Amino acid sequence: MKSFWIKFSDGSEACCQGESAYDARRIAEKLTGKTIDGPKYEGGPNVVSLPYPASPVIWQFEHPVHGKTPTFCYSPKQCCGRTSCQQRHACTE
Repeated sequence: MKSFWIKFSDGSEACCQGESAYDARRIAEKLTGKTIDGPKYEGGPNVVSLPYPASPVIWQFEHPVHGKTPTFCYSPKQCCGRTSCQQRHACTE
C-alpha cells in the first residue's frame, strides 16, 4: 500500500494510503467529505506520493499480522513526490 500527501480545496492537508494516487484520492474524499482540486481520473498535483506514512492520517492500511506502518515521515511537505527519505539520518533515529 502506498502513502500519499493530500491537499484539499479548503487548504488542509493529510496523509492517506491507497493502491494508487487515484485510489487514495477517492478514499480521502469519501472519508472526509472534502474535495480535492485537480483531475478526477488520477491523483493530480494535489495527491503526491510519500516515501512513508505521515501525520495526520486520514486512512491507513492495517496488515492482519504486522498492523499499521508507523508514521515515519516527519516532513511530508518537503518529502512529497520522493520515493525515499532525503534526510542524512532517518527521522526515527
